[in-house]
Amino acid sequence: MTMKGMGHDPSRRRLLANAGRSVGAAAMLGLGVGQASAASGVKWAREVDVVCVGSGAAALTAAVTAANAGSQVLVLEKGPITGGTTRKSGGVFWIPNHYALRERGIDDRKEDCLRHLCRVSYPERYRPDSPTFGLDQDAFALLEAFYDNGYKAVDLMRSRGALRIAQFNMWQLNRPAPDYQDHLPEDKTSQGRSLGVLKADGSNGGGTDYIDQLEGYLKKQGVEILTDHRVQKLILNARQEVVGVEVETEDGVVQIRARKGVVFGTGGYAHNLDYVRLYQRTFLYGSCATPYATGDFITIAGTAGARLGNLGSAWRSQALIEECIENRSLARCVDMPPGDSMFMVNKYGVRVVNEKRNYNDRTEAHLTFDPNNGEFPNQLQFIIYDQRTAELFAGAHPLPATPTGAGYVIQGGTLDELATNIAARLERIRAHIGTVKLAPEFSRNLKQTFERFNGYAKRGVDPDFHRGEAEYDRAWALFFQPARENTRWSVKTGLPNPAMHPLQAKGPYYALIVGAGALDTNGGPVVDAQARVIHASGKPIPGLYGAGNCIASPSREAYFGAGGTIGPAMAFGYIAGMNAAAAPVKEL
Repeated sequence: MTMKGMGHDPSRRRLLANAGRSVGAAAMLGLGVGQASAASGVKWAREVDVVCVGSGAAALTAAVTAANAGSQVLVLEKGPITGGTTRKSGGVFWIPNHYALRERGIDDRKEDCLRHLCRVSYPERYRPDSPTFGLDQDAFALLEAFYDNGYKAVDLMRSRGALRIAQFNMWQLNRPAPDYQDHLPEDKTSQGRSLGVLKADGSNGGGTDYIDQLEGYLKKQGVEILTDHRVQKLILNARQEVVGVEVETEDGVVQIRARKGVVFGTGGYAHNLDYVRLYQRTFLYGSCATPYATGDFITIAGTAGARLGNLGSAWRSQALIEECIENRSLARCVDMPPGDSMFMVNKYGVRVVNEKRNYNDRTEAHLTFDPNNGEFPNQLQFIIYDQRTAELFAGAHPLPATPTGAGYVIQGGTLDELATNIAARLERIRAHIGTVKLAPEFSRNLKQTFERFNGYAKRGVDPDFHRGEAEYDRAWALFFQPARENTRWSVKTGLPNPAMHPLQAKGPYYALIVGAGALDTNGGPVVDAQARVIHASGKPIPGLYGAGNCIASPSREAYFGAGGTIGPAMAFGYIAGMNAAAAPVKEL
């Protein structure tokens, strides 16, 4: 059965046929909340214990958890296929204190781990001498809930056979992956927290395998997953408890009863341009999120009075500007600029960040505001590289298979010519980038940066941004940018820093234009440590739970390591599923 077929099977047809057309046109006007007084008179198309909205890591984890707790569960997905952005991912999840660490004799102590989580999530608040490490109790409780429940979600998946899970190892080094802030002294367990899925033959799987395995398990448990079902409203009873959802389908609007609770595990709002303009402080040129990531839960829960948080945040990654111009729904962002003989500069021709830092943290450099000049000097950055990198790392995204094999590649025989051609390209795309222009001193500074970087590469030390000093820089460079064989170049150079190599003294030279993109946004309704959505009054909204990119991220902007989005989504999906299943039946 195809994914599309899951949304159009006979049981779904019977559901719609039995439902009739009991809702008037007013229900189609938008997302929101149904009339509380009408809940007792609704003609329900279906009644279950728990409705899970979405079909990525968060929603499917909640569905598996609630079903294993004995609840009757229904999964609703608004798109034509399941999996959301998780399906596009590598299927890796970052979980503290999991079984594989324990099997290796590694004690990922709670206090040590929470110290690290608080330090990375709230660096401006972090206090090592505080019982909550400087955080308020609610923020601390969310991170504590992640630590306490993430490994339990993994244990459940493994014990039930819902996912084939193994330690995520970097095949180039044959060892566990380092965290994204492994150089910080608070990270006492700096390797091995990332897990991944395996295919049936024992080889490494990806996001599609992750979703397909959970779907297959849920089907065996009798849980239906209906695609092309867009939840557009909550239905509340007179006590303001969530008792169901109103759903738009290809055949009309239906109401589905949720006796115990509704769990939202939908995406962020990366592809809702109104929300992007409203909430993002600066710019978000494109996103790897599924096109269905339009922030529905913000509107739906907001109408129910939910407290909203973290709305300006995102899981960030650089994106090729000219790809975003073609289609802001991207197949892939720039995980790491490829190559050793390369660097990045801003409009002034100077480096502003360690080019080998993780994608989330590196992209923050684009958002720096200069109050003296009233501008974002790093709004666009330019990846500068030579023939060595163009050939040796050809095909490592975003480099094309041949040096000039993509229209977004800018070439120049000299650095001066490259600067001239970059300026010309900016003029060509002026309508899409606003007033960004190269500074008059760009060409002069570019040549100085070139000489400065080459000197650093020869010595193996980058005193400006410490490129290559952390294990992350070196290990993940091998993962994201494998070198090609059978070229005239070699990565075995004898130089002291494998993350840096001098650019060639003679051209040609190349440039790519990058800006701030995102895997998805991570702001929305605020939840508590029980994954309950919080009302503006500070109390939970009974019967409403959230997890994943659709809520205010429990880790805020922090990306702990490989799988830093899916790990918390699983943990809070598990928490939501457990609490929804344990909740009492709500009367109409």
